[in-house]
Amino acid sequence: MLYLVSDASRPVRFLSAGNLNNEDQFLHSKRTIQSYELISVTRGTLHIQSGQRDYALSPGQFVLLFPGECHFGTRASQGELGFYWTHFHFNAEVSAVYEEPPEAALFPDESRPRYILPETGTLSANSRVNVLFVQLLDLAKRLGSLSSTQCSYAQSTLLLEVTHECFFRRHLMQQNEKVPLGIADLMEWLELNFDTALSVAGIAEKFGYHPSYLTSVFKRYSGCTITEYLNRQRIRVAKNLLTSTPKLTLAEIGTQVGIGDEKYFMRLFKRYEGVTATAYREAFSRKPLNR
Repeated sequence: MLYLVSDASRPVRFLSAGNLNNEDQFLHSKRTIQSYELISVTRGTLHIQSGQRDYALSPGQFVLLFPGECHFGTRASQGELGFYWTHFHFNAEVSAVYEEPPEAALFPDESRPRYILPETGTLSANSRVNVLFVQLLDLAKRLGSLSSTQCSYAQSTLLLEVTHECFFRRHLMQQNEKVPLGIADLMEWLELNFDTALSVAGIAEKFGYHPSYLTSVFKRYSGCTITEYLNRQRIRVAKNLLTSTPKLTLAEIGTQVGIGDEKYFMRLFKRYEGVTATAYREAFSRKPLNR
């Protein structure tokens, strides 16, 4: 596994981005480019090789392609395939590639912000990465030639989010001795099971706590109740679905994130995001598509 580490005190230089949608038999063309490319798969399976490394990327997985390496599709897709892609350059004078993540780079340092990007990885269901992809594409589409500076900062935010999800969030959770191990495990479990019917009593029984005690301890270390924590995960996933699956109705999205009542889902979304789910979807509807 390769890891790229680069100075994040300056934004990257955005070149282009898009959203590929193909119904069947997509095969990535063979080419060598002189920029980095980040691909995030949303539907189907993308089979691609870069250098001597082969990837079979499913929904929720991403790959970072390095400049100067020949990359090409190794197998045509079966059925629908969708992915976001973007090309960019790092503005830092020095960017290093490691075969293992350098331990020193994993410790957050506000005076030395860094992009730390694995060549491939899997995003969590409530990841903000694809939402940031949609916002990047929306900027590029709406502003056209005027979008360069804004897109470079949006691109940088996207890469920092990948860094945060792949390294800092898990690392900080593991290193934070103030959070009891059982509560940290519960937080991670809730992030994986947000889409099921859950109650505080049922969760407490599963993890061996009294409901009142668990509610008190969880809020002390997370800053919110278990229900609030669950709802935040659900709304984050809903934002991904709203921007990536236009065919899904609000009721269907609510059901997929564990909220079976459409009206309750709409109220929750408005409470957390400040806009309706419909307005949120429409706000990021301008995306350059390619086949």
